[in-house]
Amino acid sequence: MKKFLGYTFVITILLLSIKVDYRLVSDIYCCKDDHDYYAHAETIAEDFDFDYTNHYMKFRGPDATNSIDVNGYTVAHNILSITGEFTMQPFVDYDNEIVCVYNGQIYNYDDFGEFGSDGECIIPTYKKFGERAFVTLDGEFAIVLADFKNNLLHLVTDPFATKPLWYGIENGKIGVASYESAVKSLGFRNVVKQDANKILTFNLETKELVNEMTTYEFVLHQFSESFDGWIAAFKESIRKRTRGIREKVFIGLSSGYDSGGIACELNEQNIPYKAYAVVGHENQDILNERFSMFNMNSTGEYLQDNRWAHKDYINKNVEEFKYRIYSSSSDYNEFNTRLQDDNGSCGLSMICDTARKEGHKIYLSGSGSDEIFSDYGFGGEKKFAHSNFGGLFPEDLSTIFPWASFYGSTMVSYLAKEEYVAGSYGIETRYPYLDKYVVQEFLSLTHTLKNSKYKSVLDEYLTRSNYPFEKNIKRGF
Repeated sequence: MKKFLGYTFVITILLLSIKVDYRLVSDIYCCKDDHDYYAHAETIAEDFDFDYTNHYMKFRGPDATNSIDVNGYTVAHNILSITGEFTMQPFVDYDNEIVCVYNGQIYNYDDFGEFGSDGECIIPTYKKFGERAFVTLDGEFAIVLADFKNNLLHLVTDPFATKPLWYGIENGKIGVASYESAVKSLGFRNVVKQDANKILTFNLETKELVNEMTTYEFVLHQFSESFDGWIAAFKESIRKRTRGIREKVFIGLSSGYDSGGIACELNEQNIPYKAYAVVGHENQDILNERFSMFNMNSTGEYLQDNRWAHKDYINKNVEEFKYRIYSSSSDYNEFNTRLQDDNGSCGLSMICDTARKEGHKIYLSGSGSDEIFSDYGFGGEKKFAHSNFGGLFPEDLSTIFPWASFYGSTMVSYLAKEEYVAGSYGIETRYPYLDKYVVQEFLSLTHTLKNSKYKSVLDEYLTRSNYPFEKNIKRGF
């Protein structure tokens, strides 16, 4: 086996999540006091206890754990195998001195050749296209790729950073992880969350940022006068998120638009799924009607609402996170709500607990619909205080793009809820409404069509499909 060229600095690359994971809850540290805690970063690569560090992270990837050390670099991951062959990470090309770990799912991996699993396409595509390779990927992912031959480290997030990525650069070292606490546990004081839609390239020797690119360029020209393009993109989004999997997907089913759209399309494509609905918080007549419409391979279950019983579970087992919700058009701010104090997080924990015990590993989430299609409002009226423009899309979209929740605010906070809570149960979350083509088709609609109805694209889709829903009401999942 060919050895990598020698480097004298220490770098730790840890991608923590479904596919790759290093995580510590916030009240566990490597050392007892701050002095020792941060001093420990000087020797962490040589003497840290991997099993201890990995104790909490392995829940996200319970199928297997693997790590390698390459000239002072520690690269580790835990795997949750769902699609294709069971393939361990890190991915390594010894001849070209490239190491890669990633978390998520790449849906167009077979466009680049024949591979046993999706992540295997990353290094070959990078060797062919360089950093432009990341632009060609379609999926939900966070990627860390170290190119030792060219002294480059690439950190990549998908268009909405559905899979979180944190990094720290201090004292000649770089640490990268899915969770902030993991990077801090290695002694980094200043930890940064990588923004959505970013490809950051660092020089491995100097640790300087040498290039920055966007993963996907959204086009803001509003020209489409039909909903057909969006509906086609949404159908494809559901298809590719359920293609080739070995597991039955599950959803949290409400009486509203977002989960209804997913359930409706799963029915249309006869894709097996399990739906969980919480009793007491929805329009029961609508829910009963939806339960009567499952395809032949699907079932539903009503759950009694005991969500607050999961507060303690989240407190003990889920990465610490505080919501940062704000509006660019008001003084509304919510910066300190913890996951364990959030009604939605506790409800998601309740559903994931039941689903995982029944053997389900893939959750199709409705997240992103409110942020993109309505801005939590309609016709200029804010349905929630953190709405930015009340869902009244202008003739010139560039005057508001990107609005606060398109990439940030509730988008970041609610994605953290999905990733951290569901991940603690070893569940992978996928986001049909945050498919880049689904979002682009919405942006391309004329402002008149956008403004014609509350969540106009979903209203049109559900109406065409004769699927029951409550109009003009924001509900549940």
